Amino acid sequence: MMFRFGLLLAIAALLAGCAAAPPQAAVSMGYGIFAEPGLRVGVAMSKLPQVDTSFPGADWPLSRAAATVANAALTAHTRTLAAEELLRMKAEIAEALKLRGQLPVVIDEPIVLDQLPKASGKGRNAAARNYASLQSRYQLDKLLVVELTEIGITRPYSSYIPTGEPKGIVSGAVYIVNFKDNTYEWYQPVMQQKSALGNWDEAPAFPGLSNAFYQALDGAREAILRALAR
Repeated sequence: MMFRFGLLLAIAALLAGCAAAPPQAAVSMGYGIFAEPGLRVGVAMSKLPQVDTSFPGADWPLSRAAATVANAALTAHTRTLAAEELLRMKAEIAEALKLRGQLPVVIDEPIVLDQLPKASGKGRNAAARNYASLQSRYQLDKLLVVELTEIGITRPYSSYIPTGEPKGIVSGAVYIVNFKDNTYEWYQPVMQQKSALGNWDEAPAFPGLSNAFYQALDGAREAILRALAR
């Protein structure tokens, strides 16, 4: 009986994995994306995630618990780090859009993506969410979104065993939505990982990893702005 129950759980997990939507592929910024001058382009950021640790590869409850205990001091320190400097990207992105002849509209409040309705479009590069409420509220032609999903320190694991040193991490995506068909005109994954210089295991302040964390923030910001530069 227990074997059947375990088999059913395994099948259910496999089916759930098969049903999961594939990740959005990168969409190159075409030459015509800013060909028309004077478009009102909204500049928005999702709510920043909590700065925290992650342990990819420690996927089962017991191995995840073991990784959490082993890295308790690192997690406590990581949660004291600040990522608010990323918020200044909106103003910098707006300046980059001005240089491309557009009229940026900075949206001050963070957008909560989970509260936006899911988009009905299923075509290629169809946006995952429906941003029509932002279009009407700010009278926009297009919307640029910086969506960051992980900020902090990451350390890879293979079940109970760490397979590498911790690194500062910033991950997510930046994209432009065209309201005419709610598709991504541009979609660029964001992934910055930075290692500590020298010894990383210097509790409780972890100066090397703290520096790596802020380098990851700067790297993500620079990558996004570089992609928007003329």
